[in-house]
Amino acid sequence: MLMPLSRRDLFHSAAAGATLLAIPGFLVGCAKPGPVQAMGSTEQDEVISLIEAWAGAFGYYDGRIDLEDGDDLSAFTTADCTLTAHAPLWGTKAGEEKAIPVAEVREQLAGMLKWARIARHDMHLARHPLGNAVCLFFVVKARAGAVPINLMTVPLAFVVNIAETEDGLRIEDIHERPAETLEDARTVLVDECGWPAETSFQPTLAFGAAS
Repeated sequence: MLMPLSRRDLFHSAAAGATLLAIPGFLVGCAKPGPVQAMGSTEQDEVISLIEAWAGAFGYYDGRIDLEDGDDLSAFTTADCTLTAHAPLWGTKAGEEKAIPVAEVREQLAGMLKWARIARHDMHLARHPLGNAVCLFFVVKARAGAVPINLMTVPLAFVVNIAETEDGLRIEDIHERPAETLEDARTVLVDECGWPAETSFQPTLAFGAAS
């Protein structure tokens, strides 16, 4: 995203049977409090580039992750960036989600993608007006290999928080939030994360989305 990667995959979701360590956790995925200056259009474009880079490193585009490829996650994430995974999607219990270092998430996902095919549909995007957070809503559909039957169909809100570092903007953390519909996702952002009431989503065919 900020820097070109050798592969463009679209990350994230996992198929049935994946297990992450878990501890109780609440109110995840909200933009950090405190004074934040609104970003200009150039910086907002940079945020989208960060998400594109994430997608490239996590198999969103071609459904493959080569851990020996040498993708440098520091090009688009902070050193301590984590992902808090959607519980049913990753085989954990609701309420017991844990923030996992993204390098570990990528390793687990690389193993899953050897036998599972992940596609993201109905993708929509919402931007926080300050520019320090973005939310993607999409429906994950997971299949085993070429079998034309979905093992899982899971809608979710993918909340990306952005930090300004000495090296520029970077993804600070990501949270997969339960959301059956776009309105559910908007409610999560407004009621739980403090986004403005006028927050809205726009359709986007990006980041390797199938639709």
